[in-house]
Amino acid sequence: MKPLSSHSVEASSLTRRYGYRVALKKVNITFPMEGIHGLFGANGAGKTTFLRIIATLLRPHGGTVKVMGYDPIEESIKVSEQIGLVGDKNLLYNELTGYENLEFYAGLYGMKKSQLDKNSNELAEIFDIKNWLHEPVKILSTGLRKRVDIIRALLHEPKLLLLDEPFSGLDRDTTDVFKQYLEEKRNSRAVVLTTHNLQMGTELCDSYVTLRRGEVLSSGAASEFDGIL
Repeated sequence: MKPLSSHSVEASSLTRRYGYRVALKKVNITFPMEGIHGLFGANGAGKTTFLRIIATLLRPHGGTVKVMGYDPIEESIKVSEQIGLVGDKNLLYNELTGYENLEFYAGLYGMKKSQLDKNSNELAEIFDIKNWLHEPVKILSTGLRKRVDIIRALLHEPKLLLLDEPFSGLDRDTTDVFKQYLEEKRNSRAVVLTTHNLQMGTELCDSYVTLRRGEVLSSGAASEFDGIL
């Protein structure tokens, strides 16, 4: 199927407010269909708000946005099928086991059990969590929950990964594993990530956009990032 757009994300004059506070002010951002792209900025810059709009979790108050060519408001189901989101809070059900969580989300994506088992086994092997998948999420450590949540986001092989501080809560070995996974997939999908570790971000990313107080401050090749937030 021919893609609807040559861009994974196209935001034009995107605006979002929380009461009187403007979180995003006429933001224009475009990301290509592949590669790893950093969204940098201090706390309160608007990074998480931007990702939540793309992920269909928030509605903008102005401007337009397309995700993989779809409108996240009018075509939220199609957008959800295309994206995988890892946020600051996991999207797991604590009373279920890790596998039961994956089974639930696989059902939402219309995945067959054979595909669920294949993908979950492969990802559990990569992230070294096979021995914990059949334990209730509520007994897992913060780091183990994060690993299960990452697998949940990757399970349906999304074309766009939205990662909000994805390495927070991970130990060094798992961080390295996740970075390697992203690097291996950079030519077959798009990744948009936020991180306060700017050295890691510039080393991992192909391009960047910096937000300050809800506006675009700068953008370009990650290798040219000047460190100004």
